[in-house]
Amino acid sequence: MTTDFTSSLTAWIAFVAGLSVATERVTEILKGYLGKLAFEREDDPKAEERRKARIQILAIVVGAVLSFVTYQQIQPALKLPADAWSRVAICIVFGAMASGGSGLWNSALDIVREVNKQKQVLTDKLKGK
Repeated sequence: MTTDFTSSLTAWIAFVAGLSVATERVTEILKGYLGKLAFEREDDPKAEERRKARIQILAIVVGAVLSFVTYQQIQPALKLPADAWSRVAICIVFGAMASGGSGLWNSALDIVREVNKQKQVLTDKLKGK
C-alpha cells in the first residue's frame, strides 16, 4: 500500500515538475511576443501589478492547455477520472499548480521528505531498532 502511494506521489510530482518547466518556457516565449506583458508605462504606479497579474493568468492558461493536451497519456498513470467535466477542472488545477513557481516546489519537496522520513521510521520499527 505504501509503495503504491509513493509511486503515485512520485508520478504526480514528476508530471507537475515537467508541466511547470514547460509552462514557464511557453509563458516566457508568449510574454516576449505580447508587448503589453513585456513592460508597462512607468508613470502608472499600479501598472507593474497589473502586468504581473496578466502574466500569472497567462501561465495558468498555458499550464491548463498543456495539461489538457497530455491528459490521455497521464490519466492512467495518475489515476485521474475520464469524464469531460473532471478533465477540464483537473487541467485548470494543474495549470494553477504549474504556474505556482518555487512555492509549489518547496511544498512538494517537504511532502516527499516527510514521506521518506515516515518510511524510514516504519522500516526501523520493523527491524526492531
